[in-house]
Amino acid sequence: MHFKIKIFLSSALALSLVACGSDEGEDPTTSDPTETEGVVSATLDFTGVQTYGQALSDQIAAGDGAGIDNVFRNSGVVIDAVDNAYYAVNGVHPVQNGDYTSYYPKSIVKASLSDDSIIEAYTFSTLNGHDIDMEALSFVSSQPDNLYVGDEYNYVYELNLASGNVTREWDLADIGVSTGTDRGIEAMTYAASTGYFYIGIQDSGSIVVADLSLDDGETITKISEFSVPSPPSGLYAHSDGTIYMVTVGGANGQMIYRYSTEGELLCELEIPDSAGMTRPDGIFIDEGNNMIYIVDSQGPLFGGHSLYRVAWTQPCGD
Repeated sequence: MHFKIKIFLSSALALSLVACGSDEGEDPTTSDPTETEGVVSATLDFTGVQTYGQALSDQIAAGDGAGIDNVFRNSGVVIDAVDNAYYAVNGVHPVQNGDYTSYYPKSIVKASLSDDSIIEAYTFSTLNGHDIDMEALSFVSSQPDNLYVGDEYNYVYELNLASGNVTREWDLADIGVSTGTDRGIEAMTYAASTGYFYIGIQDSGSIVVADLSLDDGETITKISEFSVPSPPSGLYAHSDGTIYMVTVGGANGQMIYRYSTEGELLCELEIPDSAGMTRPDGIFIDEGNNMIYIVDSQGPLFGGHSLYRVAWTQPCGD
């Protein structure tokens, strides 16, 4: 299936950095890790923060907000180390009660990590007649020309970055996934160690492991599924063969969990209150294992930022 994407290039949007800075936390945000029954517990070091989001505001100002919702509510992130850039996806929560789709600024933005300016913006125009609410992004090492996008209506799209076309799509209904409105895919990552996608489902509070047949067609096969303590809002498959999951909150607060690819809990990592995050909604650890990026989808609504970068001190261990 082929769908057109409209591309806005950075030549028309040469905008300078406003929201990339550095802050020092007022209180210590680290703790010595402890271990109980094989599960490590620690607190994320949230000092020396860099923040991003001006490029996303600029995308709205360029006309993507349709004059209805003027905040780009980032709900996913992947890092392009070669281009020193980040990709963000606009997964909007309704500002008008019950209106889930009519005014969504449905876009993916590629922005510079150096000055937070727009490099490219991809805006979905039509997609097979069904609604779309993009929520999650993932790269696949064997598919360097594509970006994979999950939405809350339980579709996964393959976006070709060169052409701006969606070249394939997979429907999770084909493997029995059925959810309430606006409660489908919230997170997604691809693990090279297994060759499978790990897809976080809000409604079920679980992670579905699926084979998307990337080498042939649009077949999807369910491999397994495991429950998690709080609905996943971001997933990242680490090169060490584990899966990191961030949550928006819950009984344990804002947390990052580390799992084996089979679903065994290995580490619980608390995001400290001093971080001031409203809704953690995406996670990525860079290839050098030096920095962790955490999305805050509602940060700009409350005086915060869309994307935070802090040093990754490997608090869960090697």
